[in-house]
Amino acid sequence: MLTASETLGRVVVSATNAWRRAVLRRHGLRRRTIHLPDSETDIVCWMPKDVERTCNQKPSLLLLHGFGSNGTESWASHVSSLSRHFALFIPDLLFFGSSTTSRLERSELFQAHCIHTAILSLGVNQSFVMGHSYGGFVAYRLAHLYPEFVTKLIIVASGIMMDCHNNDYALRKTGANSVYDILAPTSVPALKQTLELVLNGTPKIPDFVLKAMLKNPNRDHHVELIDALEIGKYETPSYLPKVSQKTLILWGEKDQIFNIKLAFDLKLFLGATAEVKVFKEQGHVPQFAQSFDEEVISFLRTNGSTE
Repeated sequence: MLTASETLGRVVVSATNAWRRAVLRRHGLRRRTIHLPDSETDIVCWMPKDVERTCNQKPSLLLLHGFGSNGTESWASHVSSLSRHFALFIPDLLFFGSSTTSRLERSELFQAHCIHTAILSLGVNQSFVMGHSYGGFVAYRLAHLYPEFVTKLIIVASGIMMDCHNNDYALRKTGANSVYDILAPTSVPALKQTLELVLNGTPKIPDFVLKAMLKNPNRDHHVELIDALEIGKYETPSYLPKVSQKTLILWGEKDQIFNIKLAFDLKLFLGATAEVKVFKEQGHVPQFAQSFDEEVISFLRTNGSTE
């Protein structure tokens, strides 16, 4: 039987999630499960109520969330401003939220394939794409694998250029035994350490709420996703394909997950098609910056060279 504090924690988490879903509905989005042709994969996605009509009025923007989150949690606070300019598509990546597959593939390339298949099935043939952290890996793969689909790319605090030693700093700082303890924590102290890394400070969240947040029936699958990552697997990212789309790289100045150097490494790798914007005093979630949405909208609505 749950204790009173455990019950309260679950109520708080449930109410917060309900509020986020209400925000999406209030801005004309609906939640739909897309069954892929393989009959083994379901992608849950928030999208306009009338996809065809909305996409005829506004360009599409696909938003991909980071690890340990889902589409609703990551992007609800940005829907108000972004939905004025774009037809928004906000999926849960596989094994986050309610998206799932019985297939054995787990890499970010497979995630990209599934998202592409899902969005195409809606009649959307082109889109801007923005991905945060792990979602940035998937966004980059989408841009590489399906260049005709991704018209512009935004990479948010995503270590595309990382090597196999990227996590050494976080492991030393937290004392964690493995990256699994950081990305898929199983205890309140471990979750606190993760949030401190991500948010650059001790989170002011009661322990009973943190305990409720730990509920993760997909943890084993999350470990599989980490193990299957192609990005960051090697000593150098020399194998990485170069994308051709205009790319905006957004980063927090004090990111403790992916060092800001990786932003400029990616800019150097991509060349004149890419630009970098750094948000002062922000950590691994630069979306908290007041001007974040403004930068996104300006980049996506501007034509011409990024030089």
